Amino acid sequence: MSFIIFDTEYTSWRGCQAHGWHGKQKREIVQISALRVSNDLRVLDTFNVLCKPVINPVLSDYFVQLTGITNKQILSKGIYFKNAYKRFKKFVGKYPCLSHGYDGKWDDKCDGEIIFENLKLYNMPVDNNIIYHNISAWLKPEYKKARLCEYPKNSGKIAKILCVDSKIKKLGIDEHNALYDSYSILMGIKYFRKDLPKLLKKLNCI
Repeated sequence: MSFIIFDTEYTSWRGCQAHGWHGKQKREIVQISALRVSNDLRVLDTFNVLCKPVINPVLSDYFVQLTGITNKQILSKGIYFKNAYKRFKKFVGKYPCLSHGYDGKWDDKCDGEIIFENLKLYNMPVDNNIIYHNISAWLKPEYKKARLCEYPKNSGKIAKILCVDSKIKKLGIDEHNALYDSYSILMGIKYFRKDLPKLLKKLNCI
């Protein structure tokens, strides 16, 4: 059995986390990336799609600087979320999905909540068939056992703090790109793979 690691990037503006995306500012998904991973942590398939935001179609300078995703890329390669979600759902299939939310619990949906938010935003039916989990709930005890001086608070920091990011750098992308962040989560799982059976049991993958 396999499982999915995924991450999203969504429209943002300087200070939006502090004030909560007020007014017309919405968390419209701009990128969905995912990895289908085998029980022995091989990447079996990848998914990476750019999405065209509708409510705020022009990406903020803050977002572009943060993610490296440009308005030009969205215009040339982006598709609407409705089509992106259909592709994502097909990619996921029956497999459980892991994303990262540092302060959350195992059953928190994390980036799955962002997907739900976008389904509602675009008046699409909310789909409860995909199973989402928060990998941070598994990783945080591992950080404690490893006595790390610094804990990775976001998914892109995992591989960097564990110093296992050299392979991801070859992709030519960096933290806050959803594909980079998905690989960063995978590198964290690989780093603590001695406890992998516990994770697979939690995912019902063994």
